[in-house]
Amino acid sequence: MFSRTALAGVVLSAFALSPLAASHAAEPHAAQPLRLSVTSGLAENHAVPEIVRVHFQAEITRRVAEAGAGEIVWDEMHAGTLTRLGGVLEALEDDLALFGVVAVNHETHRLPMQNLTFQMPFTTEDCAIVGAAYQAVHSNLDGMTDAMSAARQTFLSGIASDGYNLISVQPIRNTAEVRGLKVGMADRLENWIEGIQGIPQRLPDDTMGARMKAGVLGAAVLPTSEIGRLGLKRDADHYTKTGLGSQVPFVLSVNTHALQALPDAVRTAINETRAAFTQSAAQAYCQAGNEALAELKARGVRTIKLLKTRRFQWADSLPPLAQQWAVAHDAAGRPGREAVEMFVDELRAAGVTLVRDWSRAAAPSTLGPAMTAAKELSQAPTN
Repeated sequence: MFSRTALAGVVLSAFALSPLAASHAAEPHAAQPLRLSVTSGLAENHAVPEIVRVHFQAEITRRVAEAGAGEIVWDEMHAGTLTRLGGVLEALEDDLALFGVVAVNHETHRLPMQNLTFQMPFTTEDCAIVGAAYQAVHSNLDGMTDAMSAARQTFLSGIASDGYNLISVQPIRNTAEVRGLKVGMADRLENWIEGIQGIPQRLPDDTMGARMKAGVLGAAVLPTSEIGRLGLKRDADHYTKTGLGSQVPFVLSVNTHALQALPDAVRTAINETRAAFTQSAAQAYCQAGNEALAELKARGVRTIKLLKTRRFQWADSLPPLAQQWAVAHDAAGRPGREAVEMFVDELRAAGVTLVRDWSRAAAPSTLGPAMTAAKELSQAPTN
């Protein structure tokens, strides 16, 4: 395992590219690979390190090589090698890594704006739409990334996940069957479950299977890719596609000082890769979810999809999460209401029909005749 000093040296080697050093590095006999580092608190077999490796790191390496700007060597530090979930922001701030995959639900104290999507469940399962909407808000709305700048780093991209769904020890076909049920979660989803009178249990993801097996946990709400990775089908054989939708549980960040110290060709490659990464990462994440669901079905897990009426019922049962979030941030001088409205506008522009209009504070029953009609017409499952 790397020491903190050694790890700092990995990153600081990128900082040390003075003009003189860079000119020497350009000479064939003196060319040395440029070492870049990336860290997360995620397990090695989590979907995201592989997504970042294939769609970000490899693309930067390719672009730098095509520009004739040398070779890139990547130092990957996942699974607690450098830090655990909740410590990535600080690791980049302390110059211990160049790039970081920050888990927004584990860094809410210092990154209060980045868990935006979790205030609006039941939007869409389309990872690319959610990722693009999140990216638009962060790129175009002043104040969204101030906290990241304060931590000496630059926001690069959100990473939109596949949809959050339920794996359970008994069938869950409606909200009544969650009432009184202990539901495990790794992210801050308590309001999603409390709103339908379930009992949320926030736990490390790798403990959920054992708790299900012991009979103390009745279900878990996770991205389907995580349900598959954790092997929860061993202890729970009922899967419910809820429609809770894709979320953005991670953002990709870079140490600002380190970025500025890199050679021009490398910075160009990073910027060009960043532009395409949001979509490619989202598509890869959704594909991981599709593959996990296919595997669950192949293993005999019984799958259920909530009727539209049940989705409306669940969404209507929740408090105005986005408005509560927005009001709190507005009071703190952050762009809460603007962020919610912009995100909803981006979803609608992409063709999403919302189950619930999270940009409004009105009670669900007063949101208009269109919603009532939709409920009446949605008596059968949809694709």
